[in-house]
Amino acid sequence: MSKKVTFADVMGELDGKSDIDCSNKGLTSLEGCPERVKGDFNCSGNKLTTLTGGPKKIKGDFNCSANKLTSLEGGPEELKGDFDCSGNQLLSLVGCPAFIMGDFSCAGNQLTSLKGETLSNAETVIAGCPEIVEGDFNCSANKLLSLEGATVIVGGDFNCSDNQLTSLHGSPIKVQGDFDCSGNQLASLAGSPDVVRGDFSCSNNQLTSLKGVAREVRGTLDCSANQLTSLKGAPQEVRVFDCSSNQLTSLKGSPHKVDGFNCSNNQLISLKWAPEKVKGNVDCAWNQLATLEDAPQKIKGNFDCSGNQLTALEGSLKKVGGDLICGQNAQPFSEEEVRAALNVKGNCSL
Repeated sequence: MSKKVTFADVMGELDGKSDIDCSNKGLTSLEGCPERVKGDFNCSGNKLTTLTGGPKKIKGDFNCSANKLTSLEGGPEELKGDFDCSGNQLLSLVGCPAFIMGDFSCAGNQLTSLKGETLSNAETVIAGCPEIVEGDFNCSANKLLSLEGATVIVGGDFNCSDNQLTSLHGSPIKVQGDFDCSGNQLASLAGSPDVVRGDFSCSNNQLTSLKGVAREVRGTLDCSANQLTSLKGAPQEVRVFDCSSNQLTSLKGSPHKVDGFNCSNNQLISLKWAPEKVKGNVDCAWNQLATLEDAPQKIKGNFDCSGNQLTALEGSLKKVGGDLICGQNAQPFSEEEVRAALNVKGNCSL
């Protein structure tokens, strides 16, 4: 049996009037901790299996990541900073504070649910997740099957990537930062937040449609590496739209206004329905395009149309503000041919 190593053994008697860093000390117990800490408390990278004995009130951040915790019971009841319990063996979040003023991360655990527990009297429910997180909320890299019980109000990013989600029901209605549900088993985006003020990533799922996606996305919408056959349901305006590596034969439903557009690695034979003007880069490489008819008229960034079936560059596209990449098509192009057909401000990669 391994020897018990307590906080008191290693750190001595501390008054808690400043930051306490007892990380990577081989601790198996927090016995001897002050009950109140006026700064940050960091007990990460130890061998803790329980938070019993730890501080109850912390004015800064609390970090208990990279331990062997299976429960948060016995942890702090109040704190004014971040709460990081990532990289443990947590099966439940019961015991975490209801209100987090900073970021909350429970990433890299063994959570299958964010729901609380109902006591035997069937009347009392113990919350299994913070109710409000003013910063970022990160429950990525767990084994979550559902978001039911998740934090309702999030002031920053919401990250539920790399789980086993088949539904987004339980997501916050509004996300002030980014929303990342990539790397799950989603076949539908029903239950998505209504508004995402940052980026929305649903890449690497099993989506065949964008129906149910947030009606407003102010940053990048990344729906790459799915099984999309239609873009119906996409917002009309996003900053950057990435629908690469899908099974698209048509761009119908694409956003009308974008700063960047990536539809590479699909089965497109036409750029019809693509945005007419793009402020950034356009990538339509590795499709089956035989013509640039219906391409955006003006592209202010780079344009990559390599790996298609092009035999000519004439079409609706008139001006490329950055570089043009057009190698590995049905016909090789010389720089003279390129510049005769298009006004290219940057370099030509042939």
